[in-house]
Amino acid sequence: MLELTPWNCPPINEDNPSGAVRTILLGDDCILTFLILEDQHRVDLLEVVWLG
Repeated sequence: MLELTPWNCPPINEDNPSGAVRTILLGDDCILTFLILEDQHRVDLLEVVWLG
């Protein structure tokens, strides 16, 4: 999903809906924060938070 459609995830800052820093909740256990580098065709994983 991050490779094909990273822009479908919500931005980390709701006041900047087109921002390149995004988050996704994986199940009930994990939140990923990542940066979309469109010009480099790359997604950098910034943070992994395990819940619980």
